[in-house]
Amino acid sequence: MIYTYLALILLGLLSSIPHFFLPNRFKKQHVITFFILILAFGLESYGAYTVPKKINNSLAYNLFFVYTETLLILGLFYSIFKEKKPKFFLKIASFAFLLWGILYTIFIENLRAFHTLSFSIGSLIIILCCIYFLVSIFLKEWYIKEFLMANPLFWITVFIFFFYSATTLYFSSVNLILKIDPNLNSILASINKIMAVTMYLGMGLAFYLPYLNRSEQKI
Repeated sequence: MIYTYLALILLGLLSSIPHFFLPNRFKKQHVITFFILILAFGLESYGAYTVPKKINNSLAYNLFFVYTETLLILGLFYSIFKEKKPKFFLKIASFAFLLWGILYTIFIENLRAFHTLSFSIGSLIIILCCIYFLVSIFLKEWYIKEFLMANPLFWITVFIFFFYSATTLYFSSVNLILKIDPNLNSILASINKIMAVTMYLGMGLAFYLPYLNRSEQKI
């Protein structure tokens, strides 16, 4: 199953490459999601190597999943938001999260154990960004003149919201689950991978949606 999982993430990554050569108005968001996909594929490839050998990979997952990927997703939302105030608050939240991670690592928990608390905090910020984006679409009439179903940012936000809202509880308690029942952790981890690959694959393919809508092709 792990190789199928990696293949689907790689598919999302490779399918994202041709979009660099196509005219679009989402270039900044596309670049950020491309880096997220590179990070995800590299990290999961490392996980596929270390898990069977029972090598502690918490250091890599803390640095690149808990902190780097969270900051990249927050950067994605920063590029999406249209108003100065939410951009300012998001910048402060990103800096505070990074500072928290440094202090947490130095004074509370080293990187050899998965930082469940940091992941929970980062997930909460991401979920709030998703909610703000989705609410703004309707209350502030973002993209009111567009066909929303062909907007890649809408679908990417939906995928991110789906993943983080569904897996926060799992990652927040993964260390405890491992101690109580490794078999249960294996089942939950498989479900988590399905949701993760849905998000990553969606990120890679979403930017082609405007080309399915004739009115968007003129951009």
